[in-house]
Amino acid sequence: MNRNLGILALRLAFGFQLVKVSYENVIHPAANMPQFIDYLHSLGFPFPTPGAYVSAYTEFIGGMLWLLGFQTRLASLFILINFSVAFGMAHINTNDSYQNTMPSLNLMAVAFFLLLNGPGRYSIDERGYRV
Repeated sequence: MNRNLGILALRLAFGFQLVKVSYENVIHPAANMPQFIDYLHSLGFPFPTPGAYVSAYTEFIGGMLWLLGFQTRLASLFILINFSVAFGMAHINTNDSYQNTMPSLNLMAVAFFLLLNGPGRYSIDERGYRV
């Protein structure tokens, strides 16, 4: 039981974080997405406009799926890929500080854990509702 509560706590805490940081880009893209696109462009990211949208929607939808515990492993795979790219492009290539890399590293670790272990007992996935 404690294991499942721990997994639930991880999913809720990090799922909420993903939804919170991506919400404005997804809900109000005209107002917020240009800054993200400019940032990706400044990093030399290929195709910064589609990359910004893919990243923002991956974070938002992935976070919502983590909160629900629905399609958790699939969401975790996409989140792991998203933050691996972010880690490489935005942190490693710019010699970013360890402190600034922590959000990406934490999300990569949680995504990897959920990819391997699943969402735990308190989830839609474990109730048998699969698409």
